[in-house]
Amino acid sequence: MPLPLDPHLLQLYLVAALVLTLAPGPDSLLVLSRSVMDGRNAGVVATAGITLGNLIHALLAAAGISALVAASPALFDVLRYVGGAYLGWIGGRALWSALRSGFGRRRGEEAVTTKPESAPAHRVFLQALLTNLLNPKVILFYLAFVPQFVAPALGHVALQIFLLGAILGVIGGLYLLGVAALSAGAARRALSSARVRAVLDGVAGVLFLGFALRLLLTDRRIA
Repeated sequence: MPLPLDPHLLQLYLVAALVLTLAPGPDSLLVLSRSVMDGRNAGVVATAGITLGNLIHALLAAAGISALVAASPALFDVLRYVGGAYLGWIGGRALWSALRSGFGRRRGEEAVTTKPESAPAHRVFLQALLTNLLNPKVILFYLAFVPQFVAPALGHVALQIFLLGAILGVIGGLYLLGVAALSAGAARRALSSARVRAVLDGVAGVLFLGFALRLLLTDRRIA
């Protein structure tokens, strides 16, 4: 059974989706930081959580639930504040880890020569899933971007929205797997230095706090 998607629109969609996937954001930063700090497997687990989140967003958009959230000031603000607070919490933890590592070096404590204890896989997965689901900018993206490539004349509009959203999720997942593989390999030697880990934690913390602030300033425009 052929998919109810317009071939011409699908080609344009794939090009646009690929370009947008390459834009940095909280999801790619999370996969990058998990891969660098905890290894390739942690990056893969984070990618799985984010991909599941995108599939859920696609399903919610197809069902019209995302439109209800975007149209409700109260619901949208709750999601915006919770999502911003969560990203801020991730950033704050990273900054605290950086400051603690730097303080330890100033006091002459032993530098990191062994691999630090990795975060449990279920915690990494849940963190990635929540980072994606609690971001109302993703909801607005699915509502503003995906419907532009729907062909109403073919019918099954909800199914088209879900399929297009799922395609975007798969493209993003493949890209993030590449990020996980490359970043984990490049960081293998550098992480033996406590100073390098502190710098990476500090940079990640500042970026996550920036994403949190940006999210808190998001409005509900979808067009």
